[in-house]
Amino acid sequence: MKTWLLALMLAVPPLAYGQPPEKARPDDSIEGWEPAVPADPNEATVGWMDSSHSYATEKAQDLAEWVDAYFGTPNYELEAPESQLRLDLTTDWDQQDGNNNNIRLRGKIQLPRVSKRLNVVFNEESGDELDPRTSGEPVRDDSFGLLYRVSEGEHSRFDLTMGISWNHLRPGARYRYQGALGEANTYRFTQRLLYADSEGVPATSQIELNRLLDQNTILRLNNRAVYGEETAGTEWISRLSLFQRTHTVNRNHVMGISYFGAVNGVTDPDYVKNYRLGVLLRRQVYRKYLFLELEPAYNYRKQDPEDKRQFAWSVALRLQIALERDLARKRDRKRRQQREVEELEAPPDRPLLAPEEMGSGPRPPPDSIPEGDDL
Repeated sequence: MKTWLLALMLAVPPLAYGQPPEKARPDDSIEGWEPAVPADPNEATVGWMDSSHSYATEKAQDLAEWVDAYFGTPNYELEAPESQLRLDLTTDWDQQDGNNNNIRLRGKIQLPRVSKRLNVVFNEESGDELDPRTSGEPVRDDSFGLLYRVSEGEHSRFDLTMGISWNHLRPGARYRYQGALGEANTYRFTQRLLYADSEGVPATSQIELNRLLDQNTILRLNNRAVYGEETAGTEWISRLSLFQRTHTVNRNHVMGISYFGAVNGVTDPDYVKNYRLGVLLRRQVYRKYLFLELEPAYNYRKQDPEDKRQFAWSVALRLQIALERDLARKRDRKRRQQREVEELEAPPDRPLLAPEEMGSGPRPPPDSIPEGDDL
């Protein structure tokens, strides 16, 4: 009888709760804890050498991108993630050619309502040239066009272009590939084909090499060649530039300095047109979207093979207005972020109450939309 009662007492609690009795837990077990999964012995480990290499490579790439953005290089403008226009007001003096004034609009405008891949490009022919300010060559500024991004990867990009001038169209294609060479070196290759009725299908090849010297100095070698049916053989230009990032005397604005040497010529007939040495000083003035440039240079050039080479000084003064959405909104964004921080740090007007302490007044259901004064 006692045995039957004892068995009944052990069976009733589990039946009352509708579940079997728990199994015994070891005394040294910890509830809610699971042992860590052992590391895979085949998985590659990232050591200090790999981390240092990645850090140096990123620094080189970041400084190269800063140079492109600050100096407004044409390649950067074509591939900028947002609409970007630059209006150049230039006055230059040349010892042989005299004074010249020029107004130039370049850059691109996105057309998101038409397509996120389509852009209107001003001075589309300058997108793959070495900076015309340091080449000494005249710039055609009467063209605009369309740029359609076909594909873009981590290192490469392919675009279709359509140049539009006042008398004809120039369809073409553009391919770019870039990457890193070691810890402090980067490269960028661009190839472009352009169809023109009077010039056939000229091709433009450009290779750019960057060497990071320190966190504010970069050395850049740029080579460009244009060849086609109507060109003078291969029209080429090479430029070596030393870019430095610094501040103005009062340290209120960033200042960029570019020391450069450029050589350009042709292969048919084979001769060098110009040797050019100069410096480009660029700084922000008054507003972050206003840039002032001073560019003195010394040229040793001749226009035709039979001409005698002559020395000539040139000085250019340029005011640039950067019509970028980021520069216009950066100040408002900074104020908004500061206001959000102040709101987070400010004490609440009244203590937080639990739901049961807030009274029994009417409350809207969770999915309701406030109306009238509730807004």
